[in-house]
Amino acid sequence: MLFVKKLPWISLLLLVFTYAVFGWLISATDFSWIVWGVGAVYTLLIALVLTAPLTLMKSFYTSWLQSDVRAFMSVIFAAFVAVIILCAFRIFIRIVVLIAAGALVRLDLQTAGYREWQAFGILAVFSLTGFSLGIVAHQMI
Repeated sequence: MLFVKKLPWISLLLLVFTYAVFGWLISATDFSWIVWGVGAVYTLLIALVLTAPLTLMKSFYTSWLQSDVRAFMSVIFAAFVAVIILCAFRIFIRIVVLIAAGALVRLDLQTAGYREWQAFGILAVFSLTGFSLGIVAHQMI
């Protein structure tokens, strides 16, 4: 019961509502179940990235950027991503809102003393619940 009492309910509700809107927007398109599956995988990927230990990411980037060729490729790739972001700004803003809501919950969970895998589980469950609620709500209306 203490586990449930420590949860940051306000930020979790914001996360559920944010992902419900994301599910609604995905469901509003005329695509098939594959797009919904990609949205669910994207949701899990955001939760995983937000809860990955910083030492793991730091070791990955430091080993990747030891070579000049790799650093140059990273700069070229970053420039390409910047152009894509500017061309598809509406989509980028939606992604940033999803990441911001997840980051808020992650910070609240970290402050409450949850470990990485617990935080990942909580983020994944609440994000997928909101995503599913958005899809179901759009299909019912």
